[in-house]
Amino acid sequence: MTLTDHDVAEVVLRGKPDHDLLRFLDRIPELDVFKIELIDGKIVMQASAAPLHNSIVIKLATQFVANGWEALGEQALISEIPGFEPKPDLTITTAEDVADNRNPFPVDRVRMTVEVVSSDRNSDYVKKSLWYAMSKIPLYLLVDPYNGTCTLHSRPQGPAYRTVDTYEFGEPIKLGEPFPFALDTSAFKAYPPKLP
Repeated sequence: MTLTDHDVAEVVLRGKPDHDLLRFLDRIPELDVFKIELIDGKIVMQASAAPLHNSIVIKLATQFVANGWEALGEQALISEIPGFEPKPDLTITTAEDVADNRNPFPVDRVRMTVEVVSSDRNSDYVKKSLWYAMSKIPLYLLVDPYNGTCTLHSRPQGPAYRTVDTYEFGEPIKLGEPFPFALDTSAFKAYPPKLP
């Protein structure tokens, strides 16, 4: 299978144990170049992200680590909500919660997830947001370099977050408890326009 840096491949499962198939795919070295997730009952394989995407992820991870948090890149998450095992760009948690090295990582140990939009906007804006809220992840930060915004979702209730605050690139993001600091977005860069 050949994927460009913006392609996404989906494999619809027919009677296969979803999480068992993910474990199998994770053990194939040739697939290490792909981000492989279970989203809404489908295995999704995505090629490596573009440089500006990765730059934002690193800038965010550095800020969390500097403030004493663990920032796990592409960590598989699991909850009792079926059909999903996403790997957010960042999962924010504590050193104590990662000490037993659980994988997939239980959502009750997650303080926040971060997604930087790449090619599949519907997945980040709708499907993952729904699962993160239903799994009661307290905060979900969605960074969209296409339009230069960061959207902080908080107060999960049922299939949605009750509070949604949007910030422009360059504005500090006030996270609230348990994070007594604001995220600096001044160095975030928007994606350049696509060439025809």
